Amino acid sequence: RLTQGAISGPHGVWAQSDRGPTVPIPRGKGVTMVFQEPMTSLDPTMRCGTQIAEVIRRHSSADAHQAKRRVLDLFEEVQLPDPERAWSAYPHALSGGQKQRVLIAMALANDPELILADEPTTALDSTLRAELLDLLSEIQRKRGLALVLVTHDMEVVERAADNVAVLRHGSVVEQGPVRQVLGHPQHPYTRGLLACRIPKKGRPSPLPVLSDFLEGPGDSPSKAGEITMPTAAQPVLLEVNGAWKRYADSAEPALADVSLRLARGGTLGVVGGSGCGKTTLARAILGLHRLDQGSIRIAGQAVEGLAPHQVKHIRSNVGLVFQDPRAALNPTRKVGAALREVLVRWGHDPSSADQEARQLITAVGLEEDALDRRPDAFSGGQRQRIVIARALAAEPQLLICDEAVAALDVSVQAQVLNLLVKLKEERGLALLFISHDLGVVRYLCDHTVVMDQGRVVESGVSDDLWSTPNHEVTRRLQAAGGGSIA
Repeated sequence: RLTQGAISGPHGVWAQSDRGPTVPIPRGKGVTMVFQEPMTSLDPTMRCGTQIAEVIRRHSSADAHQAKRRVLDLFEEVQLPDPERAWSAYPHALSGGQKQRVLIAMALANDPELILADEPTTALDSTLRAELLDLLSEIQRKRGLALVLVTHDMEVVERAADNVAVLRHGSVVEQGPVRQVLGHPQHPYTRGLLACRIPKKGRPSPLPVLSDFLEGPGDSPSKAGEITMPTAAQPVLLEVNGAWKRYADSAEPALADVSLRLARGGTLGVVGGSGCGKTTLARAILGLHRLDQGSIRIAGQAVEGLAPHQVKHIRSNVGLVFQDPRAALNPTRKVGAALREVLVRWGHDPSSADQEARQLITAVGLEEDALDRRPDAFSGGQRQRIVIARALAAEPQLLICDEAVAALDVSVQAQVLNLLVKLKEERGLALLFISHDLGVVRYLCDHTVVMDQGRVVESGVSDDLWSTPNHEVTRRLQAAGGGSIA
């Protein structure tokens, strides 16, 4: 029950603070939802078509044959390439973009009047994000739907919304037409959110953060400097030459003659569409996949053979920062225990491990008392800082960041990027940054490689590559990236 006010939607008042009359929320028919992560929203033990047919039959008198025909029509409407295959496929057999289309089809199954879409494009690359937003706009126009889009991505708001409401601490601080609110923001929080976005040109460091606007005079802070590339004299830390990898059940290679180099203290961005081989490349560098052909050298030592001493060399020199910090941390263990476990594993005794854990947690911008709390006590940005601290516990020379800021709003994203730049400069870290956010890659990374179908199709200095892309795949990614790159 609400403590104050009321919520109204299709068919009447859904909830209100007093004991006045309300109607049941018409879930599944009047109002439906598209969630952020399709893999956790779909039942992995049921075929995709069966799941949607179940929704149709629950809210109508359709028989099995009619429900299947309706599902196939929906799959065509959401532009799945092979509706019959999608009907019989389990969720794991579809790509991320295809699974999200299945979720949209499920939301449309009973002709709702309102769709709630909660971060529907966060986990998708720029090309899929653009395609999905276009699809939602087309369906909304054809069906006359109302769409509530919950997102932290200002580019998505500009592209897909007519009106916007800015929330902070549960209150609407500003709302109105998108052009008015984003073009002439009035509230310091809105101005801060817009200022925290990655700049389209240049590499200013540190980036503005919300506290600069909420606690200061409201003006953008002066630039402290620019991120600079390492000199040519820096030795090569990571070298991949002619890497090939084919999975047993795949006709096409996941990696095909991939080569790249990363200097000590440098930052290399890896971008490309879903299924292009980014994650396979990272797993090969981490020693989780054995290459069919090619070589990997880390800090001068070959590691592609995955002999015990080579695996130890990888684990002592390479740290990993995951996309989802909540899933990366054990919810039952205190932060201090998680850090001390890694430190003891790499040679610290218990007393020195405790002291080093305190230094690590303060190095990532948290207070020492964070060591005595569990992950659920922290925000998403704070949890990502803890994941970074754990990755640093083995004193690696290279951090692999796999979509490390994808799930964070723009203000927290700016904080984490500032932290990565600071740690890179203080510790001489090299970063291999895998991302579908082209603006972040251009800003953070000295060089970028673009992958497609397991191959590196283009590479170069980030500013040069994105200002004058040569390959069709790079141009397509840039066009789909919207306003994130000048």
